[in-house]
Amino acid sequence: MNYLIIVAGGGGKRMGLGYNKIFAKIGGKPLIYWTVLAFEKSKSVDEIIISAAASDISKIRAICKKYGFSKVKDYVASLATRQDSSYEVLKNIKGKTKKTDLVGVHNAANPFVAKAEIKQVFAEAGRFGAALLAQPARDTVKISNKRGFVLQTPLRELSWYAQTPQVATFANLWKAFAKAHRQKFTGTDDAQLLERAGIKPKIVPCSNVNMKITFVEDLTVAGQILKTFAKNYE
Repeated sequence: MNYLIIVAGGGGKRMGLGYNKIFAKIGGKPLIYWTVLAFEKSKSVDEIIISAAASDISKIRAICKKYGFSKVKDYVASLATRQDSSYEVLKNIKGKTKKTDLVGVHNAANPFVAKAEIKQVFAEAGRFGAALLAQPARDTVKISNKRGFVLQTPLRELSWYAQTPQVATFANLWKAFAKAHRQKFTGTDDAQLLERAGIKPKIVPCSNVNMKITFVEDLTVAGQILKTFAKNYE
């Protein structure tokens, strides 16, 4: 079995919407529609679990019912952080998973992941135990100290912008999240937790279209992406 956790617990504060950005409209449909659709259509995913604020779950459930998303099997109330929310879902599915089952974690605000990318990242996770989608860095990356002075410049050809889904075997994800929980460590993404547990995820290159919608101007970009690549997402 391959599972996919969609993390949808944001509040839309950075966008100034006053509501969860997953309900913002793109192409006449809520953002969450496009995100779920990508995995509903993917043969690499058997079951979808959505983690969201308790107050948003009924609305998300109604959207999934309206559009016939049959792979969405459960909704789990999110906690204070994305990491805690994902760990809560892992606890919920622990009793029914095998150690070798693959589990992906995906940002609800990344609506345009391609079917080929989903297929490849799950395949590489099955092969190496963990994998993530990432975009090759287009710009030079600088690493600074806390005072804002440059410490180093990593080679651009070895630098990547991490995206989702990030996928691993259940055993590896559980090991990574449990260790972070014990040590009270909060990471920036799931791959970082895996790294801390001694697991090196395989990078799978993805398109720049697989972007995380964070700011209000990103909605305009998303609308243009949908117009240009509509046939890929309907």
